[in-house]
Amino acid sequence: MDLLDLSRFQFAFTAFMHFIFVPLTLGLSVFIAIIKTLYLKTKNPLYDELSMFLMKLFAINFAAGVATGLTMEFEFGTNWFQYSKFVGDIFGAPLAIEGLMAFFLESTFMGIFLFGRGRISDAMHTFSAWMVALGSNLSALWILIANSWMQTPAGYKIVETQQGIRAELTDFWAAVLNHTTIIRFLHTVNAGQVTAGFFVLGVLAYFLLKRKHVEMAKLGMKVALIYTAIVSVLAIVFGDIHGYYVAKYQPLKLAMAEGIWNTEKGAPVIPIGWVDQKEQKTYAPIAIPGMASFLSYHDFNAEVKGINDLIKEYQQKAKDYESKASELEKQYAVNPTPELKQQLAEYKAYAKAYNISHADLPSVNVVFQSFHFMIGLGFLFVFISLWGLYLLKKGTIYQNTAFLKTVLYSIPLPFIASELGWFTAEVGRQPWLVQGMLKTADGVTYFNTSANVLFSVITFILIYTGIFVIYVKTMKKKVQEYAEKDNLDNYHTGPSTVQVGMYSKDIKGGV
Repeated sequence: MDLLDLSRFQFAFTAFMHFIFVPLTLGLSVFIAIIKTLYLKTKNPLYDELSMFLMKLFAINFAAGVATGLTMEFEFGTNWFQYSKFVGDIFGAPLAIEGLMAFFLESTFMGIFLFGRGRISDAMHTFSAWMVALGSNLSALWILIANSWMQTPAGYKIVETQQGIRAELTDFWAAVLNHTTIIRFLHTVNAGQVTAGFFVLGVLAYFLLKRKHVEMAKLGMKVALIYTAIVSVLAIVFGDIHGYYVAKYQPLKLAMAEGIWNTEKGAPVIPIGWVDQKEQKTYAPIAIPGMASFLSYHDFNAEVKGINDLIKEYQQKAKDYESKASELEKQYAVNPTPELKQQLAEYKAYAKAYNISHADLPSVNVVFQSFHFMIGLGFLFVFISLWGLYLLKKGTIYQNTAFLKTVLYSIPLPFIASELGWFTAEVGRQPWLVQGMLKTADGVTYFNTSANVLFSVITFILIYTGIFVIYVKTMKKKVQEYAEKDNLDNYHTGPSTVQVGMYSKDIKGGV
């Protein structure tokens, strides 16, 4: 592997490991706040106990996420110096705001929630839960603003400085609210909610299978099931909207995700297939005519551009920009104004960025398979959720071993789906770091060495693998220890004071 491949692998690995923890952070924070609000409304101590138990798991996940996320910002400077120089004026702002605003909000109120129980009012305790959720999701928002700008840049100009060509911010809100920020935020946060829903369902199913804390598990599972069913359906809706924006602004990503090599009207969806990149062919034992056109443009006969035609289109763009730059250089030689200099810098940047070939493409099959497996899992989540609602309506869900085991063993699936979505988004953006502005090959730290990066890759693999193993073991241990603690089902139906968790709660009217 050369310097570029090693740099890409390192960032991909660290981002992949970090993103294991992100979805659960986003979704579980909201679910805990909902459970705590139900306690505030009903005064049922089982809700309070469940919220505290889940927050402890959240804290473990949060710690692992922070530990794995810190290194990525440093990687921009060490391995992607040219990228940092090109977009630092724009990319740095949302990352700084995320750290100053969202991270400290989330971590501060998480401490208040964990250590404030019994010391602050129930209303303030509930408020702290919602602030944790707000902080978590604000953090995701600012990170996604930065990432969405890489996908669909806006609010910038390209200038030439003594350090070279770079992008500068011209309109903060245009950059923040670029074409895909909102839908990417909704889709990502929603994926986290699905992840959290199945995580909670799986943990509570474990308690029911073990016949431990049955009443709390029943109460929590009902809420979790309704929550999961809603967000699973929304995942399909947001995914469809997101696909429309990808088709509009990133047609090459769409073509790779659907395995479409040549432009065609009424393009089919291929539920199961295999991409042969060398032969530029997608093997499709099953194909649904017109469906790719419909999902992309809401028209069964719409034209979907293929990979081959898009590459020709981009190559023609590169030639056009080269021609414009050549003409502008002549004008600039006669009249060297700042406006002409800035326009010339843009033409040069675009001419270089759009000069791509088939050799610059990523593994199209990785994009194709990631996209299709993600969609398949999304529909599976809807099916499991609806199955659960059916059993809930029948009143047999808590005794249905098949369903309980299904949700227990399904805990990893939303994590996998989220990673597949990330693969689709990031690998599918290639060959660019910034869509249509900067190729990945032009963003690497050219004065770095392969030996340096290889050493750090090996180091990160060892450290991150260790963090992941500790994380899994700690989460498993906490759940098992909680299952073995004194049963929470020993309640009376009349007014009484019972011990729930660390503090006594006065129960009036029973549970």
